[in-house]
Order: sequence, then structure tokens, then C-alpha cells
Amino acid sequence: MKDKRWFIFIIGFFVVLAGVGFWGYRQSTERRQLEVILNNNYYRTFYELTENVQYLTVLLSKILVAEAPNQDRLIFMEIWQRANAAQINLTQLPLPDTMMIRTSKFFTQVGDYAYSFFKADTPVVKTKEKWETLNRLYKKADSLNTELADIEKQLTQGKLYLSELKEGVSGVIQREKPKLARASFKDIEKHMEDIPVLIYDGPFSGHLEKRKPRAISGAKITAPRAQSIALTFMEQQSSNGKYQVKKINLDRGKIPAYRVELVSRPLLSKKDRITLAVSQQGGQVLWLTKARKINRPQISLAKAREIARRYLEVRGYKDMVPVYFEVIGGMVIFNFAATQDKVVLYPDQVKVTVALDTGEVTGFEASAFFMTHYKRKLLPPRLTVTQARKKLSPRLQVRSKGRLVVIPTGPEREKLTYEFQGQLDKDTFLIYINALNGQEEKLLRVVRNKEGILTL
Repeated sequence: MKDKRWFIFIIGFFVVLAGVGFWGYRQSTERRQLEVILNNNYYRTFYELTENVQYLTVLLSKILVAEAPNQDRLIFMEIWQRANAAQINLTQLPLPDTMMIRTSKFFTQVGDYAYSFFKADTPVVKTKEKWETLNRLYKKADSLNTELADIEKQLTQGKLYLSELKEGVSGVIQREKPKLARASFKDIEKHMEDIPVLIYDGPFSGHLEKRKPRAISGAKITAPRAQSIALTFMEQQSSNGKYQVKKINLDRGKIPAYRVELVSRPLLSKKDRITLAVSQQGGQVLWLTKARKINRPQISLAKAREIARRYLEVRGYKDMVPVYFEVIGGMVIFNFAATQDKVVLYPDQVKVTVALDTGEVTGFEASAFFMTHYKRKLLPPRLTVTQARKKLSPRLQVRSKGRLVVIPTGPEREKLTYEFQGQLDKDTFLIYINALNGQEEKLLRVVRNKEGILTL
């Protein structure tokens, strides 16, 4: 009898040991899947940043030798666009604001400096002082381009991992490669110390750096309140009590926010990991991300779009219209713009990511929306849609009735326009006609492919 009890004890011990081993293996596997998904997103953003800085460097070199005023204006417009795009890329990398503050400021200043020339009423005259400033900006951009190229080389050689940028994601990688990626970006920031001082009549000034989000108001909330908001946000379309809080930290960025990490409750067989940011002031959910393995697509883009629309509507984002989409790695990212009195507000956009295997929402991004959204005083258009259509090129085949939209035209600047879609041969364009004076404000070429809709 005694031997039998010992036998049962030994069998039980090995069963428990095997269970612990399986649990550890599963945790390790899920951890690595999380690393792969995050790394893929970071790589895409980093390569976009590299491309934009490369173009920015080329454009700044062109402006040093260009002489024709019309050519100058076009180049300055492209510089402004590339600088803004690079800054957006930079903010999408999981870097502390304090680490890249000078680099971000550089992109802002270059963009605004170029914009002041692009929108000048008279042709740009490159005085000796202005040329020297542009030359210094070019050298800074060239140096930054070289630094990014070096990081890219290390990435391709496997000497660097961008997942290191996200603290706490990969203990294994961090032990093997002790924060090499962070060190590389710190080197870039160090080289940006002596950014040229820009003196001009453009829109950039200290108050823009201190600009507060327009749609954030109210009292500061506590960490427990942020936890409650995060759980409510997650459980509006799922069974009550599905998630529990694992960790919460306060991040101090442009919008100070609590970063809340949630996991599914232990009684569920599958461990979900979700991270949300809840603004310290007002308790608004700024973004959400859920990292998991994405399987083969099973649902259509139309169904995914409806899932995204419903997701926003349930959470209070009503009267949003889809404007763009992009398919990446089995997921589709939809951009929705706010509307006011049936006018589309392009600056006020929210992104929703839907996994095409199950239709689950795996991402939500509203930080930019809270920076720009407010109730505008929209002037009544002085042109009818018919009058605006007559401003289009006669060579275009107009494919849309036209709609009123607000578009950004520069830092802190917006214009009310009519948006038309037109076709020339096989190319599709979006044309924006000022609804007050009939001027053509913007022209974009639309590129459609299996990945989504792009505008150039």
C-alpha cells in the first residue's frame, strides 16, 4: 500500500512537472510570436522613415542649385511633405519623447521653413543667409540619412533588433543584444544637438511645440480610474469580466497617458495581451494594440470595414466615414475621418485595424484625432458644386459628384474645399477646389493595389 502511494506521488510529480514545462513552452512561444508581430510593424515604420529622410536629403540638395522660382516652389512643397511624413514615422516608433526630441524638432522646423517659402506671395529670393541656412539643413539631413543607413545595414545583418525599442517585450533579445537599437537612436539624437536656428516669417514658433490637444479636456484621472476605462473600452463588444489588468504605467509624452496592459483571465485557454493608452487628463483612450499571430484571411474587406465602423460607433465615434485603407500581413488598417454638417474633416482621423482571419479588431489609434478635433466654424461655400466642377481640367473625366471636405494646407491651417475624383487615361486623381474662391488647393494621384489605396 505504501509503495502504491509512492508510485502515485511520483506519477503526480511528473505530471505537474510536465504541465509546468508545457506552460513555460507555451509562454515562450507566445512571447516570440509577439516579438515577431511587433518587429514587423517597427521594421515597416523604420523603412518608411529611412525612405522619407533619403528623399528629404535629395530635395534639400536640389534646392541649393535650383534657380527657377517655379521649380523652387515645387521643391519646397515636396520638402514640407517629406519632413511631415518623416516626423509621423518617428512618432510611430516606440521611442521615449525625451530620446528623439531634437530629431522631431528638426523635422518640424525643416517642414515649416520650407512651407513658409512654398506659400510666399512673391517668388523666393535665396539670399546668402537663407542659402547658408538651407545648406546647414541639408548637411544635417545628410548626416541623419547616413546614420539611418547604418542602422538599416545592421538590421539586415541581424546585428540589431527594433523590438528592443519596446521596453519589456523581449527579455531574451535584450539579454543577447543589450539595447543596441536604443543606443543607435541615442547617437542620432546626439548628432542633432546643433540644429540651425531658423529665422523667418513662417508659422513655426515656440507655441506650436507647446500646442495642446484640442479634444482633451477635464480633470486628471487616477491610475485605478484609467484601469476601469481601459476595461470598459475593451468589454463593450465582449463578455463582461473577460480581461484583467496586468500592469499600468504613466507615460509622459505630448499627451500624458496611462499605459494599461491587459490579459485575458486565467480561466480562458488562450492568453490575450492588449495594451491601451488612457489620457491622464479626461480619461480618453488614445490607442490600443493587440499582438497575436494572424492566420490566413477568411473575411472580405467589406465585412472588415463594417466591423471597424461598428467598433467606432459603439465607442462614441459617430458619423465617421472611411477614407483610406491598407492591407498589411493579414490585417487591414482603415482610416476613418470625422464629419461635421456632412462635411468630411480630413485632419480628424481615427485608424482601426481588423484581423482578416477572424474579424477581430487588433488596433485602434486616435492620438492624432485628439490633437486636431474640434467643432469648426465652417463658412458657407461661395461656390456651388457645379461651379467648382467647372474649375477642373477639361481633360479629366470626372468620376464623382463632388463633396465638401476640410483639408490641411499647412501647420495649423485648413481650407474648405470640394473633393472630386477624376480620370486621365488609366490614372485616377483627387482634386481639391477651394469652396470660397475656386482655386485648386491640392492635387493627388490615387494608386490602387491589393495592399490598399495610396495617394501621391
